[in-house]
Amino acid sequence: MSAAPRFSPVSQRRAMRLARLALPLLLAAQLGACASGSKPPEPAPLTPVVNILTVKQVWTQRIGAVPAWFQTATLPDAVVVASSDGQVVRLNSATGQVEWSAKVAAGISAGTGSDGIFTAVVDKGNGLVSIGPRGQLLWRYQLPATVLTPPLVVGGRIVVQAADQRVFAFDAATGKRLWQADSRAASLLVQQAGGMVERDGVVMVGTALGRIDAYDLDNGLPRWQATLARPRGVTEVERVVGITGQPALQGSTLCARAYQSAVGCVDADTGRILWTRTANGYTALSMNDQQVVGTQANGDVQAYSEADGVPSWTNVQLKYRQLSAPLLVGRTVAVGDYQGYISFLSAKDGSIVGRVATDGSAIQTAPVVVGKTMIVVTAKGGIYAFVPD
Repeated sequence: MSAAPRFSPVSQRRAMRLARLALPLLLAAQLGACASGSKPPEPAPLTPVVNILTVKQVWTQRIGAVPAWFQTATLPDAVVVASSDGQVVRLNSATGQVEWSAKVAAGISAGTGSDGIFTAVVDKGNGLVSIGPRGQLLWRYQLPATVLTPPLVVGGRIVVQAADQRVFAFDAATGKRLWQADSRAASLLVQQAGGMVERDGVVMVGTALGRIDAYDLDNGLPRWQATLARPRGVTEVERVVGITGQPALQGSTLCARAYQSAVGCVDADTGRILWTRTANGYTALSMNDQQVVGTQANGDVQAYSEADGVPSWTNVQLKYRQLSAPLLVGRTVAVGDYQGYISFLSAKDGSIVGRVATDGSAIQTAPVVVGKTMIVVTAKGGIYAFVPD
């Protein structure tokens, strides 16, 4: 159950009181355990696959352990990966060659964001760290609260969201604080990263209130708010609806998941809700101009129409395998599981068309693609690159 989210409270005392109740309830909900406390369902065994799609491993690298809420930053010809012990590396996406490496002595709690020139992570002491184009540590800013959401780096600016939901923007080169935006914090937070994306000078931030807030990147002024889910239920755990994982952006359509509640899409220009669907899951979505795909808490892989959210297909062959967020690219959907396998599904009907293995540890972070190269990172820090054969 290593992929299950944990909790990050705004108040430590309140968290200690809630955690004793919250964690068992959460794990039971995710794995479908019944109210009698029976053993969670066993992960579905992998059945043999006729590899209609074949891929080959082109390179591999290794880094320290990588938590589930970390993110692989993608650039036109490279990726940047960080580990909890403080390693940060930029790798050529075609060859796996290390272009630079850096070491954050305090370890890392949130990563990774990069615009190709500047890279940002947050250390375990709540310090925002800016890394320059050669891997040099530029500056550190002491933040007022824990951070799990990867910083967003765009156009020489770093945007970071603290657990108390405050959003800060900094000059990536100098560390000068440019603006701050405040938002009401939820009483209990899921210890899994939210996410931020930028479009046309507007940064869109997933919040713990089941809402996406949009701010002007230059000055932090609010542009719009869109609520995908509202708290329901009796216990505080049941009422957790925070946006989890990085929102997916395709043109002017932004899609995201509200924790264990819903998936939905909004107009990225206006914040108008386009559609929402009830969905029980906690990983990010992936999309193109026709489909939105997500993995559910029970291991189902679900595809929706991008236009109206109507479900188009469901794959139920990977039940309870603790799936990563999916990667929808071309005609294929890739998902990792708790044993380090990557299953490839047809984007047309969800049938499994191929499978590859990594190092046997869980794939928890979302797979990414740069050009034709798909890159996955395992919990043990294995970095694997695959291309179509």
